[in-house]
Amino acid sequence: MKYRNSEMKIDQLVSYLNEEKINLSPAFQRGHVWAPLARKKLVKNIVLGRPIPAVFLYKEAYGSKYTYNILDGKQRLESLILFITDSRTDVRIDKWARYFFDNAHQKAAGFSVELSNGDYSFSKLPDAEVREFREYAIPTVEITLDDESSLDEVISLFVDINQQGVAVNRFDIVKAMYKGGPLMKSVFSLLALEQKRGQDIYYRPKKNEFTNVLKRLQIVENVGAPNSKVDKMWEKLMELSLFVRTKTHRKPATILKEFIAAKKLAHPKLNGKEIAQLRRVFAFMASLRTSLGGSRIFTDQVHSYTVITSLLRTEFLDTQGDGPVRRKLKKYAALLDGNAQPQSRSIGKRMKEYREISAKQTTDISRRQLRDEIFVHLFSLL
Repeated sequence: MKYRNSEMKIDQLVSYLNEEKINLSPAFQRGHVWAPLARKKLVKNIVLGRPIPAVFLYKEAYGSKYTYNILDGKQRLESLILFITDSRTDVRIDKWARYFFDNAHQKAAGFSVELSNGDYSFSKLPDAEVREFREYAIPTVEITLDDESSLDEVISLFVDINQQGVAVNRFDIVKAMYKGGPLMKSVFSLLALEQKRGQDIYYRPKKNEFTNVLKRLQIVENVGAPNSKVDKMWEKLMELSLFVRTKTHRKPATILKEFIAAKKLAHPKLNGKEIAQLRRVFAFMASLRTSLGGSRIFTDQVHSYTVITSLLRTEFLDTQGDGPVRRKLKKYAALLDGNAQPQSRSIGKRMKEYREISAKQTTDISRRQLRDEIFVHLFSLL
């Protein structure tokens, strides 16, 4: 892997983007994660001639030209695209919309920045400022991959240099390295379809029992970008898919570390029986979303995980039937949410114990097992 420090003027960047020589969506990149305020702040600094962090690109031969895959700086380049667009005739990005499939981001195009003498969009910026803007040199590090370079090395470098904006998590790395693997692919297929839209990648969520349940998790609702929501649901369903396969609790970090470390380890796709077990439990949970959708058994990942894994492990739905389990789960949800009082001292004691072990170290294996045991015991008492 070779490195070259250089600069890229915005005029050159515009030319590259018009030729579609820069790929903003390599496998390990996240979605459009910067908020409008961050984009405005970056562009304002550029208009004022202030320095910004370097953009890292890795260069690949593509026919008679080179293409550049973004390694670090995706959000910065996207901010410039949304600011410049095609609003002027003298400097424009004709294909800017191809980089943003989502309507919300397309509507944000042509935003204004606050300068000392007023707010200016790119189309209204005076010619003198535009001249300087076009000459602005973005510090750039070009990385050339040799025959010995691997995706693993690129991802490791990405993690090392990515110190700005939204941090990379382990699932981003696992997704990049194993996205096309049998298990990852089969789990994703339960949630969404991947579609290439111009220079953007769009995940089209499916409307089914899996998304109906997982989208109610607070950690999913708190994510703004649509693709990132699917990624978060994908991560949670991966964890539950491995549970249905082994019927053992494991820490999420351990699961992802194993994926990263065991590069040659085969993870078979979900088989028909495993999918049927997952679908059975998720369909049951989805049937409760109208009455219990706001309950912590849906919104809190700790309690949701406990309920789903307990139902998968015990097969209560098959042994007791949907009706009895539904009635007991409604009682359990009322207790958990504080909407009902325990009917006996033993129920109150067990509920208190459950809350205590749900307060910290929530992914610890022993705590997960204990929550599972308490949940099953409470079911026998309700």
